[in-house]
Amino acid sequence: MNKLGIFVKQPTAGRVKTRLARDIGDENAAALYEAFLQSVTLRFAATGDQRSLCYAPAEATPYFEQLAGADYQLWQQPEGDLGARLHGFFAEHLVAAEDRVIVIGSDSPTLPEEYIERGFELLNEADCVVGPAADGGYYLIGMRGRLLPIFAGIAWSGATVLGQTVSRIVDAGATLAMLPVWYDVDTAEDLRLLRGHVRALRHAQSPLNLDAVAQILDKLTDDPY
Repeated sequence: MNKLGIFVKQPTAGRVKTRLARDIGDENAAALYEAFLQSVTLRFAATGDQRSLCYAPAEATPYFEQLAGADYQLWQQPEGDLGARLHGFFAEHLVAAEDRVIVIGSDSPTLPEEYIERGFELLNEADCVVGPAADGGYYLIGMRGRLLPIFAGIAWSGATVLGQTVSRIVDAGATLAMLPVWYDVDTAEDLRLLRGHVRALRHAQSPLNLDAVAQILDKLTDDPY
């Protein structure tokens, strides 16, 4: 079974996109992140055989129940660092030998669905698949059949996340497949990239639904998208 988990947070001002908020303000950062959630959950609502919104904090349950609708299950993130939370999700969802589990974040609003579908395909042969992010981390990670011990001792939110993770995969004796590089939106520089990308996608008449993101970008600039 192909299982997709999307790690999400409640879009509360001052608690999400904090690096970006230093440039655009807490309220704008929270509104932009909420638009990311809307775009990502809409795009992947039929991806895989089973989908989960992996949410935090616990009191955000009503918000994510509404966002999930009938398309997603809810999975509450446990306490601990990102590695512990990722480990927990994979441990619960890698049940059968034929299970293929992929996790993505919610910071890549333009991520193509084809990348996730390709990730599931690659897991037919490889033990692990990784989608490297331009900032040195990854936007996607997946495993099949068995849980690999690859999340402990990682310096999260740094430029060495990908390298450290690949080292853990190699040390575990697992095979690895790679997807193309993509980008997260965490900083003002990333936001400039997103603006240009959304503009290009609009003019190219892309089928990606980025209306919610574009509306926020329109409010953040005098140059409409």
